Amino acid sequence: MKIVTHTEQQKAWEKEHAEPEALLQMDQNEASSGVKKFFDFLIQKNFPQKLTGLEMGCGKGRNVIWLASKAEIKKVYGFDFSSTAIAEAKIRAKSIELKTDFQVADATEPWSYGKNMFDFAVDCFASTDIESLKGRVFAAKEFFRVLKPGAHLFVYALSTDDEFHKIMAEKSPTNENGAFVNSLGKFEKSFTEDELIELYQDLKLVKKERISKNVTFYGEQYKCYHHWLVFKKR
Repeated sequence: MKIVTHTEQQKAWEKEHAEPEALLQMDQNEASSGVKKFFDFLIQKNFPQKLTGLEMGCGKGRNVIWLASKAEIKKVYGFDFSSTAIAEAKIRAKSIELKTDFQVADATEPWSYGKNMFDFAVDCFASTDIESLKGRVFAAKEFFRVLKPGAHLFVYALSTDDEFHKIMAEKSPTNENGAFVNSLGKFEKSFTEDELIELYQDLKLVKKERISKNVTFYGEQYKCYHHWLVFKKR
C-alpha cells in the first residue's frame, strides 16, 4: 500500500501541469460542465449585485476565467499549489485580468482571504486531490470562514461508483476507503455522498445530483457518476 506525502502530491501535480499526460482535461481552456451548471444555478437565484467568487485548486484557471467572463460576475479569485499552473493561468487570463486574481497557495495552510469575502466558491475535484482527511477538513473550515452568510459552495467530486476509480481503488489502494495512487504517483480520493456531507457539515446541503457521463482515461472510456453538490452558508 503506497502512502503519498503532501510534498510528493505537490511534485506530481507540478509535473502534470508542466507536461500534461494523464489528465488532459485539466490542461483545457474550456470550463468544467459541472461549473457551468453551477453558474446557471447561481443566476437563477437573481442576486441583486455582481458576485465575487473563489476556486480552490484552480489549476490553469479554466473555471476562474470562464466565470469571470460573465456579466453577472465582479471578480473571481483562484489559487493552486502549482506555480507552473498559476503562471499559465495568469497568461491565459490576460484579456480579462482585471476580473481575475490568481495566486500560488496551499489549500491545507491558512488562506490569505478575508472572512465573509465571497458570494460563492468552487471545489471542482480539488478535495479529491488533498491526500489527507486532516487537510480536507482544514480546507472545508477555510471555505466556511471566507464565504459570506447566504453564500454558496459548489462541490464536484469523484464517486466510489465511478467505474475507473473503483478499479483503481482495488488495484492501487492507499490508506483511505475509495482512495488510490494513480500512474503518476498522485493520490486521488473518491467519495460517498455521506463523506462529502460530513466534510462540509458546517454548511447546509441545498441541492444534489449525480452526473452520469463517459470519461476517457488512458485512451479507454469509463462510466462515471460524479457528485454534484451545492451547499449554503447559513
